[in-house]
Amino acid sequence: MILLTNAAFMLTVIITKAYKKWHVYYATMLFVSFCNLIYNFLCHDYLIWAFRPDLLLNHRMTDLVNTFVLLPATTLLYLRFYPEQTVKKYVYYVSWISGFSIIEYIWYVSGRITYQHGWTIVWSIGFYFAMFLTIRLHQTKRITALVVSFACALFLILFFKVSISQ
Repeated sequence: MILLTNAAFMLTVIITKAYKKWHVYYATMLFVSFCNLIYNFLCHDYLIWAFRPDLLLNHRMTDLVNTFVLLPATTLLYLRFYPEQTVKKYVYYVSWISGFSIIEYIWYVSGRITYQHGWTIVWSIGFYFAMFLTIRLHQTKRITALVVSFACALFLILFFKVSISQ
């Protein structure tokens, strides 16, 4: 299921020819992947969500595939087709949040993702609001995106009592 999702996003990048603009969005693609790697580094002993792979060995392998395939493809597609008109921007933003929430819900009901330490699908939806906002911000206002990301990460670390001292 998770590998199929990764493959579908890569296929979409190829079919839409979004890859032709990868260099325009490269820094933001790296930023998103880096943020996911930081989550796995800080929370490696206290995961608030974890993947239960269908074909890969464990959470880490599955998340590495997501980090280097799904997240860059998502970032590229999201930014490449980001609309100019204000009303369309809001619809586009909410559509991506809805799409990712539906994908995660399918993963959840099929047992491909589990939640721990109080995390739920509702937290994931809130996370997607922040994630897609920050992806766009990073492309247009990098310092603001870094500040927002740091604030979100700090809030989540404190709220979910993630111990980073070990």
